[in-house]
Amino acid sequence: MSCASTIRGLAASAVGLFLLVAMSAAGQAQQASDSGQGSAQTAASDQAPRTYIPSLFGQQPIAVDMWQPAVSSNEPAPAVGVVDTSQDSGAVEPWAPYVRNPAQHYLLYGLNLSGTYQRDGASDGVPGYSLGLPQVAPYLGFLGHTRTGFYALQYAPSIVPYDSQTGRSVTFHNFSFDAAGAFTRRLSWSFDTHTGYGGEVGRLTSNLSSQTVVSGVSESGANYAAVQPLTGNSLNASTSFGLTYQLSSRQSVQASVSDTYYSFSYQPVGSTPAPPGVHDDALGLGLSYNRTLSQTMTLHAYGNGAHVFASVLPCDTYSGGLGLTYQPTRTLTADLGAGPSTGCGAQANYHANLAAALRSHIKAYVGASRVLNTAYRLDSRWEDNVVAGAGKQFGHADLGFDAGYFHGQSLGLVGPSDGYFVSPRVNYSLRLSRISAIGFSYRRFHGSSVGGGAPDVSFAMVTLSFSPAPLPLEK
Repeated sequence: MSCASTIRGLAASAVGLFLLVAMSAAGQAQQASDSGQGSAQTAASDQAPRTYIPSLFGQQPIAVDMWQPAVSSNEPAPAVGVVDTSQDSGAVEPWAPYVRNPAQHYLLYGLNLSGTYQRDGASDGVPGYSLGLPQVAPYLGFLGHTRTGFYALQYAPSIVPYDSQTGRSVTFHNFSFDAAGAFTRRLSWSFDTHTGYGGEVGRLTSNLSSQTVVSGVSESGANYAAVQPLTGNSLNASTSFGLTYQLSSRQSVQASVSDTYYSFSYQPVGSTPAPPGVHDDALGLGLSYNRTLSQTMTLHAYGNGAHVFASVLPCDTYSGGLGLTYQPTRTLTADLGAGPSTGCGAQANYHANLAAALRSHIKAYVGASRVLNTAYRLDSRWEDNVVAGAGKQFGHADLGFDAGYFHGQSLGLVGPSDGYFVSPRVNYSLRLSRISAIGFSYRRFHGSSVGGGAPDVSFAMVTLSFSPAPLPLEK
């Protein structure tokens, strides 16, 4: 089967799943609105603007109530809200209840201890092998409110004390900083930076659900479908700064600047070493106009441009289009958009994403897109992505999966790159302690690499998690 046929099949499947989940979620949203029980509480809760931050530790995102312009600036900001994963979920909010605490600053901390079985397929003339790996993944973070916004600082390294294949320890460092606030009642700002550095084994065994959050649903990304040789180190740093100006109660404009840097250094076995400093750096600008059509629907017109500084084929690319966001409830969001693109091998851009946290303790997301992506890529620019995931909570047990696929356009020097990953998981909260859980997961990755090989690696993991509730700090 050709790559084009594969993409069409995956896109059709994604659209079908998109419509199926949309109809199911819309039906449950309608049932919730028709039911008198809990409706007043839901309406009151939906009035407060809320943003979600991807967590580097566990499946649950961090939730923060945003500053409201209607509130006098002399009044204190609302308390930070944190998702408490130690309790069972309510029916309205996604799985875990929403906790308010009068403290304005929190210490976030946790620890994962894993036993991992790794199986590598043959690649670059090297026969396949298997081995067992111990793994330690501590977590530390700080979360707090400023006068008109919030900040969240997180650090979560993934440490393999000893890798018998390479005879050394492997560590992948995950770091993120997110912040938002307001200069005036009309002008607000946001800033985020996410950095990862270290060995590929540590990256592939870290938290897969730390890419984005939509409607309280943590989503994985197609970046995990790109697998690089396991004998090297990668560095990826993505940073963005945005401004939003409220023209009226229904209209706003947004401007953003972003930078994504990626480099990879390795020594391929049995072939000529790659030159040092192989890297990509994409500097981008974005502008969008947003108009609220109704309480549940918003129209977007967007334009983007980027210059790719690269050791292989630098280029410029531009894109634009129209989009529509439909959000009937806080826990259901559908986002669609498409338009023309040019440069770096692009012809068009599109995106479609659906995320829902249903009342039956089910979370699901599905998305398809054609976007410029240089994160964890050295052999493609524009690519087609498909991601999907779902989860269901049964009392103390949590079952779920994440999956992704990408197909990158050829740069002319090498053929098109592609890859996929799939990761089912089962977590169970131990009754011995409200802060501990045991999890079982399997991860399979297959994707083309800068070395021309096609790494095929899988991990079977048993993880013991310690996740205490956030610790309030004094001012």
